[in-house]
Formats: sequence, structure tokens, C-alpha cells
Amino acid sequence: MVKNLMKTQKQLYKNVRPEIKVVIISLSLLLTSSLAAAVCLKGHPSIDEEYGDSQSVLIGEVKLKRSVPESGAYYDGDEYTVEVREIFKGNPTNPIIIFSENSSRRFPMTVAETYLLFVLYELGRYQINNCGYSGLLSEQQNFVPMEARHEPA
Repeated sequence: MVKNLMKTQKQLYKNVRPEIKVVIISLSLLLTSSLAAAVCLKGHPSIDEEYGDSQSVLIGEVKLKRSVPESGAYYDGDEYTVEVREIFKGNPTNPIIIFSENSSRRFPMTVAETYLLFVLYELGRYQINNCGYSGLLSEQQNFVPMEARHEPA
């Protein structure tokens, strides 16, 4: 049965036009490389681990996005100016400048959106772990530190 199925697949592929084969192979490579880029090499930390490892934990609104060229140990990327609204840990500057390099570590943000951010300080720049719990505040309510959660009146 398996041999027959494999023969059928080979016959189907054999009859596909060359330009369609190129498209199929290209899409396969694209999907594979996208999945590889999204892999978190250290895995996903627990909420306690990420909180403990973070320099600061805060809620902030992105006010400005600026492209930054490659320099030193970093790829090119974006710098985000974030207005701090609430602090749960640390003593961040306000506003805080957060860098996101164009790599698998990328943590893209949108101007005028509000985020829960677990901020790391690495190689002279504030950054976000894209494998952690940072994200749009509207989607991360379950991860806001307990002391900051407010019960509805």
C-alpha cells in the first residue's frame, strides 16, 4: 500500500510542469525557513523565569518607530520609543528606547499600541525576548503581574 502511494505521488509529480515545480520548491523552502526563524533556541521561559530575568517589566505605549542601521554586534533593526504607563519591576527611563534587530530575535511593535513588556538589557540596549510573554496588552492580560490586576467594580 505504501509503495503504491509513493509511486502515485512520484507519477503525479512527474506530470507537473517545470515552472510549477519551481513554485512548489520555492514555497517549501520559504515555509521551512520561516519556521526555522521562529524557533526559540532556549525554549519558552516560564512567567516566573522571565519576570526574574527581566531588567524591567512594564506597560507602555509605542510612540515612535525608527529604523537603525547595522552596528557592532547587532543587525539592522528598529528602535521604538515607548512611553511607560505602569511599572511592575525595575526603574526604566521614561520614555524607554527598545531595540528590535532584524533577526529571529525580532519583536515588532506598532506605533500607538500598548504593550506588556518584559525588558532585557543586553550589549548596551534594551530589548524584548520574542519567546516570552511580552505582547499587546489586550492579548496579555493573563500575564500582567498579580499586584497590578484590578477587579471590576
